[in-house]
Amino acid sequence: KGKWVVVDVKETEAKRAPRAPFITSTLQQTASTRFGFAPAKTMMLAQRLYEAGYITYMRTDSTTLSKEAQTAAIREIEQAYGKEYVAARQYKTKSKSAQEAHEAIRPTDISVPSAGRTADEKKLYALIRARTLASQMADAKILRTKITANITTKTIPDFSVNGSQIRFDGWLKADPESRSDDTILPALKVGESLTLKDIAAEEKQTQPPGRYTEAGLVKELEKRGIGRPSTYASIIKTLLDRGYVEKEGRILVPTDTGDVVSTFLEEHFKKYISDSFTAHMEDELDEIAQGKRDYVATLKAFYDEFSKAVASKENIEKLTTLGKAPKEFTCPKCGGAMVVKLGRTGKFLSCAKFPDCDGARTIEGKELEGPKETGESCPKCEEGKLVEREGRFGKFISCSRYPKCKYIQESEEEKEKRKTGVTCPKCEKGEMVERRGRFGIFYSCSNYPDCKYAIKAKPTGKRCTLCGALMMEGTKTIPERCSDKNCPNHRPDKLTKNKK
Repeated sequence: KGKWVVVDVKETEAKRAPRAPFITSTLQQTASTRFGFAPAKTMMLAQRLYEAGYITYMRTDSTTLSKEAQTAAIREIEQAYGKEYVAARQYKTKSKSAQEAHEAIRPTDISVPSAGRTADEKKLYALIRARTLASQMADAKILRTKITANITTKTIPDFSVNGSQIRFDGWLKADPESRSDDTILPALKVGESLTLKDIAAEEKQTQPPGRYTEAGLVKELEKRGIGRPSTYASIIKTLLDRGYVEKEGRILVPTDTGDVVSTFLEEHFKKYISDSFTAHMEDELDEIAQGKRDYVATLKAFYDEFSKAVASKENIEKLTTLGKAPKEFTCPKCGGAMVVKLGRTGKFLSCAKFPDCDGARTIEGKELEGPKETGESCPKCEEGKLVEREGRFGKFISCSRYPKCKYIQESEEEKEKRKTGVTCPKCEKGEMVERRGRFGIFYSCSNYPDCKYAIKAKPTGKRCTLCGALMMEGTKTIPERCSDKNCPNHRPDKLTKNKK
């Protein structure tokens, strides 16, 4: 209720130097924090820009700019902002293991303000151009400022804010987005009155270190010397694809599978996953490249020891057992004790006597039904019975003796689900059915391999009015398009633009 005033202002002059031009890791980190791009997406967009001739090679750990590129950047800065903003610089590469075969990531022609076909490509190009220009510009001059406020009677604790005032924007002129991590404060004097908008008390406790984001993990990989610029994105993609981590917003959270695999490797293969082993192996590979070491002898020395370590782990199946289940949950079939296991769909409770007893429950304790017998014998081993199971991609039929017998066939129910009712336009005998390949779902003739006709999306049953090929499902904006990529109706959005 009192009158608020500024009771103290502390100001310290400081300079803020620009950052070096982008290398692979810093481009991935900045694109992740600013735009939310996954490293794999950043590399895909950069690849397109590179192939179109807009930027230099995007897999590099060198911060060097060629003399021609530096001269062009300085000329562009003078024309756009003035001579007072120019400060020619060259940057040293921090990593000792850096392979400087290419220069930093930069526009091939710095005078081109915008490039790229899609909005995301244009965003990434603008980011690369801004960083290149900023790297050759003068320091930003700022005042580090702490403003303290209180009511005139000073009967409550002081309240303060830390931030900065910009005296000369320097390189921030080319890359204003870099200000986002600063609190920009106004110029205030002691005794100046303030208006209270809001006040709140917040209790804080010491928190454990935060989980990695994709940008944070790339930074950590680079810091520890794990991987190369060309592998950062694929490392993170592998973690996600194999289900070792899941993304919650931008945070990478370990899954049960990831936890089990990590724990197993730390317990049994600690030497091989250590940073020191990675660094030592990198040195040996460098010596092989220089002709100082024999590669066969090096690999043999590693593999002989490693293969013995693998062979010594008798029962890898024990990996999936995470511990004893709560005593209140007994096996629904034999009444015995249960254990917590990890399956493809997550944790569940299994009978401790498995495989002699296949009783199972959900992690919450609800009984799980086992495989149902079809009444037919397995055509492969002739000993087991065919049973219906539930997998990641729906129901399927397999041998009851799995894993000893790995016979598998699709259930009739799943076969019906995959049918489209559309006749194959090539052989005119088969039917177009849904299939799953290494790159996801696609549609092909049921007479495969005799007929190898295939398309990427679900057929609608209609024929293209221009070429006669099958029409297939499109997007929200383009509900239907031609399956023939050479037909104008394959990309009707481009056709419309051309007409306009």
